[in-house]
Amino acid sequence: MDLTIHHARLDSTDLVIDLGIAGGKVVTVQEGDLTPGRIAIEASGAMVSPAFIDPHFHLENALLNDAVNTSGTLREAINIYADIKRNMSREDIVARATRALRLAVANGTLWMRNNVDIDQIAQLRLLDAICEARDKFAGVIDVQVVAFPQLGLARNPEAVDLMWQAMARGATVVGGMPHGERDMDDAARHIEIAFEIAEAFNADIDMHVDETDDPYWHTLELLAEKTIDADYQGRVTAGHCCAMAAWDDALATRVIEKVCRAGVNVCTNAPVNLLLQGRGDRQPVRRGIARVRELLDAGVNVTCGQDDMMNMFYPFGQMDMLEVANFVAHAAHLSSSAHIQAAFDMPRYSAARVLRLPDYGLREGAAANLVLIPASSAVDALARQPIRPYVVRQGEILVHNLIQTTYGAQVPS
Repeated sequence: MDLTIHHARLDSTDLVIDLGIAGGKVVTVQEGDLTPGRIAIEASGAMVSPAFIDPHFHLENALLNDAVNTSGTLREAINIYADIKRNMSREDIVARATRALRLAVANGTLWMRNNVDIDQIAQLRLLDAICEARDKFAGVIDVQVVAFPQLGLARNPEAVDLMWQAMARGATVVGGMPHGERDMDDAARHIEIAFEIAEAFNADIDMHVDETDDPYWHTLELLAEKTIDADYQGRVTAGHCCAMAAWDDALATRVIEKVCRAGVNVCTNAPVNLLLQGRGDRQPVRRGIARVRELLDAGVNVTCGQDDMMNMFYPFGQMDMLEVANFVAHAAHLSSSAHIQAAFDMPRYSAARVLRLPDYGLREGAAANLVLIPASSAVDALARQPIRPYVVRQGEILVHNLIQTTYGAQVPS
């Protein structure tokens, strides 16, 4: 064996196993002693899990710490960023993306879906920088690049042309933001254009959807209907979906049923939207996130993303998907055993469905992309969010985080 992991706890059971890896694959998962490999890791009861996935992030504006959003609103954040992105250099974008990606890898994330602005302001400059960062980290973390038309498509032919160029130039997923259009008719056209591009490139679709407190917007329904019409089930993801917090129950029930039928994935970005949404409300203030529990109970695949880190949209964040899942559990009232497991699985198995990863999991024959978590269960992992001592990609150790706490003699044991 190239690598063996001893006395590890399986990620979904209390079973303690030894795990053997050769040729980048998991070849043995067994109870009982396994002969140590060329490199042997003693897990001492820590959980072994498939590595994490961040299905929704914006690398190009990460770590813009000096950009101050006075109102704390999404609109001001977008306006601030519109000015900043005019002058960002390629070197600066790659440098900040590098810092963010290194931190993500240290926390056990080995896949990411990144949204990059494609519009008349940025043109394709941000895309080129992000593709450079993606290529720089090839073999370390896999980054899917989403062409994201934040400034609209329906009445913006320049952006439509840029989207076609972006997909030919390195983007692999078609994005969208239909609620950013003038009205629901233009939103429908926005979605149509995105599908035209996606079908031409045989690409998946991942849109920012209804990231607003205004219940007028229910473009999620349009997206679900179009997904069914285009026979694109399982290939479409709706991010944010904040307006669900403002819909009445009848509308929510109708749309969720269509989302389920369409096989549309929903990605909640709870940390960021809890901070941005509801800014105009008096008490009671809306939570501003998707109806996660209702979606889960209806059978919708729900995942979660970090979205932003240390910028005008969100001043916090540490690229830790356990932290993000913990936020979701709190904000969405996920406290039953099944719901806590669902939260734990959001940046793992649920996100793997979004990215359509063919070889994800912890089983014999799967690629050995793993993270060791010093936790005994899903709730323990989410509660403590412990440092991950080892991150493994294709059977090779990428990261070894040292963990050591020394107590003075005066601290009771």
